Amino acid sequence: MRVESEPGFILHTIPYRETSLLVDIFTLNYGRLRCVAKGFRKPNKKGIAKTLFPYTEHHFQWQGRGELKTLIKADPIQAPVFLAQESLFIGLYINELLYKLLHQNDPHQPLYNFYHQFMSHLSASGLDQAELRRFEMLLLEELGYGLVLDADAETGQAVNPEHLYYYIPDQGLKLLQVQTADSSRAILGADIMALSQGQFEQPSVLRVAKQLTRQVIDFYLDGKQLNSRELYRQHLLNSQ
Repeated sequence: MRVESEPGFILHTIPYRETSLLVDIFTLNYGRLRCVAKGFRKPNKKGIAKTLFPYTEHHFQWQGRGELKTLIKADPIQAPVFLAQESLFIGLYINELLYKLLHQNDPHQPLYNFYHQFMSHLSASGLDQAELRRFEMLLLEELGYGLVLDADAETGQAVNPEHLYYYIPDQGLKLLQVQTADSSRAILGADIMALSQGQFEQPSVLRVAKQLTRQVIDFYLDGKQLNSRELYRQHLLNSQ
């Protein structure tokens, strides 16, 4: 099978043999794919090797029927996107999530479109915490692991804005038996309701969104470590 002019983004590359690359790409209509880019590291007559730009939309051409495709061409559709400082670590984080959580050959067009917009905004304006949380929530939704925030998982009762809850990734919300905010798991019902409606104006809602998305993402990573998080921690330590 041969595919031409498929829009997509580079998620991850590693050297392969002397002159090639193994490349994971995220495409509009085919989802995540792994390709071997033969000879992409080999300089041409001018001494220049082919360049694959992360965070930049390309038109890809590949062929092959197995899980490992052969990448033939990768032409940027737009000017290369370059991320710096905190935005770079966010870009690494997002790409690593997609690389490690998306199944191969499973298209997610809404996620692709959001990713495209997110990277454009990240490059132009820097990080928007609410948009990052929206991306994480959409990713979980597309994977079938979406946050269930409308009712208590045990009783089916609607969330009470004055009650405290905790969240279990593969079950949902549960009422905190000891109603004390001292618990590290405590989440106020009012913040849960605002989050379920996409209202991120209050700092407490953003904190809850970060807490829940991280908890659920870590659960489904099933022990896989995110290198981007460690790189960011080292960056913060070196900046002090």
